[in-house]
Amino acid sequence: MAVSFEDVNIGDEIPPLSVSLEQMMLWIYAGASGDFNLIHVDKEFGEKVGLGGTIAHGLSNMARMGRCITDWVGDPGKLKQFKVRFSAPAKPGDTVTFKGKVTDKKEEDGKKSVTLEVWAENQDGAQILSKGMAAVEL
Repeated sequence: MAVSFEDVNIGDEIPPLSVSLEQMMLWIYAGASGDFNLIHVDKEFGEKVGLGGTIAHGLSNMARMGRCITDWVGDPGKLKQFKVRFSAPAKPGDTVTFKGKVTDKKEEDGKKSVTLEVWAENQDGAQILSKGMAAVEL
């Protein structure tokens, strides 16, 4: 369901997206992205290098954050700017929740836009993505 500029207020939160990560998701993303780094696909290697097993690709988490935003906006073409910091690894077995909050709303030269603070956290509240920002046109 697309949101309208008139219905958005500073401080509003966008609907969160929760994803339970499974190892198969990491393998599928590795195939789609071509990133077969062993920390993503080989549990024993991830343990050997001190990660406790495999970790999800940072860009796969960023893509899920993008999905959270575009599900709210209703049109992927309205996402005009987007950045995040990869703050902690997400692992198979984690449930990651992607969140956002409206921090600015403006109308200039007939264009209506909204700025969001965005982040993602695991089931323990640790931030997987932080210091994120998205600008959308409404």
